[in-house]
Amino acid sequence: MSVDSVPQRVYQVATRDIDETEAEEPELIASEVDELTHAELLCLYRNTEENIRFSKLIQWRTTGGTLAVFVCLVLLARYYSKDGDMTRVLTILTFVVGATSIYMLAIFQSWQGIEREKIQLILSKLSSFARDVYDTKSALAANIERFILLGIMCAAILTAGFLTLARLMRWLPG
Repeated sequence: MSVDSVPQRVYQVATRDIDETEAEEPELIASEVDELTHAELLCLYRNTEENIRFSKLIQWRTTGGTLAVFVCLVLLARYYSKDGDMTRVLTILTFVVGATSIYMLAIFQSWQGIEREKIQLILSKLSSFARDVYDTKSALAANIERFILLGIMCAAILTAGFLTLARLMRWLPG
């Protein structure tokens, strides 16, 4: 079918739709930094992403390690169940380990936030396409997910801590 056989009105609508689609595409604005600075920005970006991944890994390891320590405290208390002083020490250790672990989780969460701010600064110097790709997920959604995971980790530590304390209370002299 040739263009001549298509009614003029249909042809105008079709070409207008194509023109509007092209106009809706965001304009690609290239980075204004030189190549050496661009390479430096990419290196900083990679380093920042690695820091975020490392921080998340440490958070999960802190959570798992804390749960393992609680299990060890219960096993020690069972072994020393006749020694009331040792059970008191293990009870205090439960509080200290739990509080320290939750504090560490908060520190690592804060570190992730700082690293995300660095990424935003780096992205501001890159092309508009890089910023658009990074903005496909809203900052609000990312923060909600991060804090939900932090809440889950803290809840796991608190729950295990309370269970540990409940178990230790059995062996405290009355």
